Amino acid sequence: MTQLAGWLSSHAAALSIVGVAVTWMVSTILQIAQRRAEAREREFQAFHKIMAELLSSPSEEKSKSWYAVAVSIYEMRHFPRYYEFTERMLIRMKENTYDDPNCVIVTKEIELTLKYIQQNK
Repeated sequence: MTQLAGWLSSHAAALSIVGVAVTWMVSTILQIAQRRAEAREREFQAFHKIMAELLSSPSEEKSKSWYAVAVSIYEMRHFPRYYEFTERMLIRMKENTYDDPNCVIVTKEIELTLKYIQQNK
């Protein structure tokens, strides 16, 4: 027991440094984990905001342009976490919603975004 006490007293400075280093590493890891969680939450909120804007289809009473829909579709490229859902949704939109000849820009943007998603999966 006296050998352990002697060893601890002779290495007290080194043990203090190790203790501080371990504490710093743990706090840094926790801070990084917190920032990642916050970033995922911001991404979740942004994605759902774009989806809400996109799925409220343009109509004359809402005075929403087809260009705004095309921009929302383009923005879907920035959410790789949601590519699987986005791909299914865009395919359905292309088949069902945008057969209107007045919204060629939307159909083209759907095609380009689908191509982008398929290349980057």
